[in-house]
Amino acid sequence: MEALTEDDIRFFKREGYLIKRGVMDPDLCARARERLWDEPPPSMKKDDPASWVGPIKEDEESDDGENLKRGFGWRYRRLGREPWMAEMLPRSAFVRSAVDQLLGKDRYVLPERVRGIYCTLPQPEGAERKPRHLHVDAHPFSFAIVSYIDDVAPDGGGFTVWPKSHQKFFFDYHSRYANEPTPQLEIDRAEFLSDEENSYQTFGGPGDIVFWHHRMGHMASVNYTSQIRKAVITDFKLNDLAQLQEQPPGDDIWVDWSDEMKEIN
Repeated sequence: MEALTEDDIRFFKREGYLIKRGVMDPDLCARARERLWDEPPPSMKKDDPASWVGPIKEDEESDDGENLKRGFGWRYRRLGREPWMAEMLPRSAFVRSAVDQLLGKDRYVLPERVRGIYCTLPQPEGAERKPRHLHVDAHPFSFAIVSYIDDVAPDGGGFTVWPKSHQKFFFDYHSRYANEPTPQLEIDRAEFLSDEENSYQTFGGPGDIVFWHHRMGHMASVNYTSQIRKAVITDFKLNDLAQLQEQPPGDDIWVDWSDEMKEIN
């Protein structure tokens, strides 16, 4: 049975993102939540929500790329190379079926790891609200998935997207995948940022995932709740991405995607 419906694919093509609920193994989500506490900042205690409030203490910050801790961000990447993390997300039956539909069976690299668990710590009580910002990822990939391993409430640091921005940003680069922006990128970026209603902040529960196009404008939003936002992220790349990234955008944003994607309008 295919993971995505025609309406799912149609929505993804139009909006640049797609949310699917409860598709990851709940036991593996629980395991990830537990393992997050293998190497926390020293003063942050699993059973003390008051200790989760950011920013991370200056003397507890770490530049270790495998367990980065700074400000309101905690990126526990070391865990991402353990095989069960890949089984939870990129190698799960649902995700593999969805990727087959989007990119084409046997046309992509099946990830052996994920980026890790990316946490956004809560703001202090009464913190002033911060303006949104927007970026497009610089590294080459086809699309990515952000998945939640715990509850993420509205305003809880959920992954924020600018719907339909992929339809502009794709053509604001000299190539399909490489980080070679034209001057038009900043013009379009400013236009999307001009009204906060242009963006959509996702939220959900354990096992929910968000697909997003590689040229989608997005941000990790600020967390105004009392919970840590915990997300697992993974990328998918076509087998011949190294060659394709040298190609200009052309006229068709979906030229490299599956036949199924091309046929659905």
